Amino acid sequence: MNEQPPQVVFTNQATNPNRDIGSGTASHLLGSLLNLIFPLFSWVGPLILYATNSNEDAILKHHLAQSLNASITFSLALLIHGALMLVCLGFITAMVHWIMYVIWSVNANNALKAGQMYDYPFTISFVTP
Repeated sequence: MNEQPPQVVFTNQATNPNRDIGSGTASHLLGSLLNLIFPLFSWVGPLILYATNSNEDAILKHHLAQSLNASITFSLALLIHGALMLVCLGFITAMVHWIMYVIWSVNANNALKAGQMYDYPFTISFVTP
């Protein structure tokens, strides 16, 4: 009666050291933080990272596509915020939208590190992975 206990299996570990997630992290952060400097062209950085990534990792491709979609959607939303500025609400709505975008980018980056898919809320899908 010398039975061995079952081996422990760890699931949902925080990071996987064998995956290259640097371009995904850069894409999420570039998309959200470049809006302060280049508001209507913040999608260029994620586009370059999406186009030049030749990695076959499906999760990374998904994150790059989602980051690009969110950047394009936010740039289009800035046009709406600009129109709302004529009635003095655009600055408030743009700031709230940008803060939410930064929070969503951090959540997406955490999901990438955990090896999980993440879809940005309120985002139009222009590019599919």
